[in-house]
Amino acid sequence: MNFVYKTENRCQVHCKAILSGACGRMGTKILAAAAQTDDIRIVAAIGRSGSDCIGKELAGGIVVQDALVPSLAGDEILIEFSTPQATMDHLKIAVASRIPVLIGTTGLSAAQTALISQAAQSIPVLVSHNYGIGMNAFWEILKVATRYLGHDYDIEVIEFHANNKPDVPSGTGGTIARIIAEERGDALEDVIRYGRDKNTANTRKPKEIGMHSLRAGSYRSDHTVIFAGNGERLEFTHREEDSSIIARGVLWGLRFLNGRAPGLYSMGDVLKYVPGTN
Repeated sequence: MNFVYKTENRCQVHCKAILSGACGRMGTKILAAAAQTDDIRIVAAIGRSGSDCIGKELAGGIVVQDALVPSLAGDEILIEFSTPQATMDHLKIAVASRIPVLIGTTGLSAAQTALISQAAQSIPVLVSHNYGIGMNAFWEILKVATRYLGHDYDIEVIEFHANNKPDVPSGTGGTIARIIAEERGDALEDVIRYGRDKNTANTRKPKEIGMHSLRAGSYRSDHTVIFAGNGERLEFTHREEDSSIIARGVLWGLRFLNGRAPGLYSMGDVLKYVPGTN
């Protein structure tokens, strides 16, 4: 049951959330960000089965569990920043319990993405590869640039992450390429090219979108999109210095999902909800 309380003469809905992936980098940031709010409370935490964090007590007296067990009231929102398989397992439980799900897990397969769409017919589901408000504004800017330049300019996408990031390309990099392709009316798989190999002919094909993945050092992430024409080049870059910006976007996602009807939602929907972004 959701309840309403007053703070600073405003009524706000109190969001209770279960955090899956609580001991990971993003889970830690989300816990810290939620603790700074007066309208969001993390009520349960889940870690990877067999990991050292199981049984660990987090701030607020929350003990990390290795299984998802929604309350009988079913009034929580599930936050998923775990593995693709764990996300799928938890999604089934969320559908059975009729609780909303916010998914930030990356590396999902096409089949797993289809299962998420299917689940969204029964419960509200918010999915994004990047919950940063700035990144989502960046995507909107790229849509406009593609409308003006996308058919006449060569396009290259460069995503740069720390040396311990395993998936290539990054979820955000893949989203950028997909946004550009869809804005032009192309299927991504028909136009994407991952890197360039000296043993392969490198003549650029019409409409090709080059995707390059860099992994080095400890820096959080950069994403650059190059539109190169005859005699000029435009570059759009988003630099993420601290993943706490992702956590703040997740909190806005929770507020958006609370009380929402079943459906598949994106951060584009959340941007329309966040004060001052529309």
